[in-house]
Amino acid sequence: MSILNMASDGRFNVLIILVRALIRFGPKPREDLLASCGAKYEQIEGASANTSITRWSELGLFARDVESIAIDEPYRGLLGNDPDLAEAKLPKILRGIVLAQRNNARFWESEENKSADFSRALAWLLAQDVYSLDTSSHRPINELESAQILDEGKRMFQNDTRWNGARVWGAYLGFARSGAKIVIDPTVALAESLDDIFASETMTASDFVGRAAEVLPVLDGGAYRKEIEEALRDSSWKKPPAKHLSTSLSRAIKRLAYENKIALEQRSDTEDGVTLLGTGQREWGRMTHVRRLQRSGEK
Repeated sequence: MSILNMASDGRFNVLIILVRALIRFGPKPREDLLASCGAKYEQIEGASANTSITRWSELGLFARDVESIAIDEPYRGLLGNDPDLAEAKLPKILRGIVLAQRNNARFWESEENKSADFSRALAWLLAQDVYSLDTSSHRPINELESAQILDEGKRMFQNDTRWNGARVWGAYLGFARSGAKIVIDPTVALAESLDDIFASETMTASDFVGRAAEVLPVLDGGAYRKEIEEALRDSSWKKPPAKHLSTSLSRAIKRLAYENKIALEQRSDTEDGVTLLGTGQREWGRMTHVRRLQRSGEK
């Protein structure tokens, strides 16, 4: 099974209910947990709740305890004791779990790949020109993927079910914005990762991009992104020039600068830097350093 299959164990709203119950009541036997979540009621989708427990135990959110279901450490400590605050923290925690190397070791396998199918799909979407990408339905996505993927065995969106799963989970985990058409935009994921990226107040642009790729390996230069890019046809997918960032990462960086969360600096034309790309692959500015701004809105 896969989190991309929302009909079974891929609904994040079901997972939220489970987590809130465990925060409020503590570890519970599986049947008691399901009952406390209202699994007997049709609208709660008891079968989905049950398979969500199985899936997220496999991924590491829930401890594998035969006696009861519990949120495993360090996640239990990170979530705290307030269900509302825990729900707000959950996307970042799930993002780390889904992208963890242990859950992506079988990256190209079709079976028992844990969360690798989602990581592949997300990395592919983030590698596209986000300004021209048609996300209105599965059909244009399927056509573009078919044109780009060299090996049919590495296709990611074989059907509408998987596309819908990637679309919904991508938005929940901070890599897209929901709407009439999903907008590929990793701003939220990048913003929530700034504490993990910045070792000091100011970083060189190349170090910032490199560290972002370590924390979020679906971004430019990340391990999962590299795997995807190597699987694409040069004739139908254009890699950004050297020292240029993808439109998806460029968009996120520009938005964070606009929101006064980071400052983009160009200290010298001779220093090593990176160039951002915008609409139509046009250059959108250059930076040699990135500075973390205070939460008070320091400029």
